[in-house]
Amino acid sequence: MSKTSGRSFQFAFAGEGITFAVRALILTSAAIFVAQLALDIVLGNLNPQDPPGGLAILDTLVYSNDRLLRGWVWTPLTYLFLHAGLWHLFMNMLQLYFFGPEVERLLGTRQFLRFYFVCGVVGALANFIPYALGLPSGPILGASGAILGVIVAFAINDPDRQLFLLPLPFPITARALVLVLVLLNVMQAGGPVSVTTHLGGMAAGFAYMKLRPMTLRWSWQRRGRRVKREKSKVNPDAPAGTGDEKKLADAIDNIFKFQDKEKR
Repeated sequence: MSKTSGRSFQFAFAGEGITFAVRALILTSAAIFVAQLALDIVLGNLNPQDPPGGLAILDTLVYSNDRLLRGWVWTPLTYLFLHAGLWHLFMNMLQLYFFGPEVERLLGTRQFLRFYFVCGVVGALANFIPYALGLPSGPILGASGAILGVIVAFAINDPDRQLFLLPLPFPITARALVLVLVLLNVMQAGGPVSVTTHLGGMAAGFAYMKLRPMTLRWSWQRRGRRVKREKSKVNPDAPAGTGDEKKLADAIDNIFKFQDKEKR
């Protein structure tokens, strides 16, 4: 049974600050958006009904199933850094700013970046599901799929964390937030929002956080057995070992025992 942490969500994670990867992702996304606006001026694409950045340039970077099938293999990554407007960018980066640092501290910077891009790529590729069913699936841009995966990881790490979200006058738990986000996306099905990308990113975040401990444990156990075999070849009379590989695997499990870990 999970333990209630009793903590509430604190804006900007007072006392801890923003982390390296989250800062880099926010600054990169903002810089690319400024570049999109600059392209509007250069290319004369000032129609407010069009997305910023010049359609000719955007078409080479946004994701769609047809583009990927034509060999545009970079689009499942590049679409994450493009946004359809200032509000789109602001809301995505705001969520990343609030939820990302804690997940990065949990996973480490390198693994957090891997996690972020895995969620984004899986979110894009999830659009092959409606595509295979003959449903329309247009071009996609924005980091929402990856960021929703980060929110899922945040909730797995501390499901009973209380969050104050406007305009609600009462707090909700991180677990409840994920359920609300799923419900809101289901209600938007068929609209302009890429619900499949969002749900795909969330599913990828859940699977990564649940399966990663098992893959790490298996990897360390296999490495330990290999080292033990090599030692036995060099010195056949050496003792069988002290189970160091099991200790390493158990240590990995302890890192990912989210619900049982001591709360600060």
